[in-house]
Amino acid sequence: MTSRLSPLFLLLALFLAPLPGRAAPAAGSHPAAGLRMADNFLILYDAADTMARPYHDSGMTRLEAEKQILARSNAALPALDWQAGLYPMWKPGLWLEGATMGFRPYYRLQNYDRAAFGRAIDRLPVRPTGPPMLQVGLMKLEHLLGLPGRTQVILFSDGRHSTAAGLETEPLAQARKLAKKFDVCFTIVSSADTAEGRKLLADIASVNSCSQVMDFDTVFDHPEHLLGKLVMAASGFDDVLFDFDRYAIRPQAMPNLDRLGRFLRQHADAYVVLSGFTDNIGSEAYNLRLSRQRAESVRNYLAKKFGIARKRMLLYWYGFARPVAPNTTPEGRQRNRRVTITLRGAA
Repeated sequence: MTSRLSPLFLLLALFLAPLPGRAAPAAGSHPAAGLRMADNFLILYDAADTMARPYHDSGMTRLEAEKQILARSNAALPALDWQAGLYPMWKPGLWLEGATMGFRPYYRLQNYDRAAFGRAIDRLPVRPTGPPMLQVGLMKLEHLLGLPGRTQVILFSDGRHSTAAGLETEPLAQARKLAKKFDVCFTIVSSADTAEGRKLLADIASVNSCSQVMDFDTVFDHPEHLLGKLVMAASGFDDVLFDFDRYAIRPQAMPNLDRLGRFLRQHADAYVVLSGFTDNIGSEAYNLRLSRQRAESVRNYLAKKFGIARKRMLLYWYGFARPVAPNTTPEGRQRNRRVTITLRGAA
C-alpha cells in the first residue's frame, strides 16, 4: 500500500536530513499517530440565534462555519482511545440544574470512534435553536465530568448567555466551581464581538492555568487547532530544554531554534506548535504557569529574531504532565523541563 506525502513533509524531510556529525532525532519518541495529551474530551456546540449572522464573505453563517470546523477537526484526529462526547448547549424548555433529561447528546460520552463521531457532527443543526445558553452548557458539565484523568472541554461561544436569575448559575461562577472540583481544562473558541463578551470568556479561561481562549477566525483557518491540544506529534526538531525554575532560552538551544526560524521563514505555509512542560517539583498550578512561560519564551525568540508572526505560533502548556523521563533523577528532570516543537502545514 502506498501513501501520499504532502509537499510540506517532503520539504521538511530534506531540511531535517541529518548533517555529518549530527545525530538524527531519536526514533520512537512518539507513536506514529502521536502522543495523547489528554484522557477525555467534551465538545459543547453553540447553536444560538446569535451564531446565525453571516461569517465574513464566506457565504456561510457563523453556525455553519462552526459545524465545518468540527468536521474538519475530527477528520484530522487520530484514534488514541479517548473518552469523548458531543453535546448541545441549549435546553428544551426549562432546564434546571440536575435535570439530566436536558442532555440529549449527539455523541454520548463513550470511547472515541472517528467515523461515528463524524456522523454525529453531520447531525448538528445549522439553524439556530434559541437564545445563547452558555450557562446551561457549563451546568451540564457537572454531570459529565469526574472521569479518570484530565478532560479537555472545547466550547464555542460569543460570550452571551441568558441566565435565569435564581434558577441557573452564572457562567463564570459555574466555570470556577468545575475547575475547583474536577481535573478539567477549557478551550474556548471565541466569536465574541463585544467587550463584555470577550471579558467573560477571558475570565472563564482564567479559572485555572491550563485553560485558554482561541479566536474563531484562527480556528476556522486552521481547524486542527481545535483538537490540537489532545495530541502531539514528533517534528524532527529537538526539544528546547530549560534550567530548573527558569524560562529563559539557554545559549545551547539557540542553534536548534535558529534552524526552526529559518525553516518557518522559508516556508510561509507552515506554522509551529510550541508545547511547554516542567519537572514535577512544585505545585501543579505553579508548573502549569511555568510551562506556559517557557512556550512563550520560545515564541518570543522566534518573533524577535526571525520576524515570525504570532499567528503562526500556537502555544499549549501542560505543566508536569506526560514526562518523557523519570523525575527521580536530575537527568530525567532536565529532559522534562522542555518545550516540544511540532510543525504543521496550512489547512
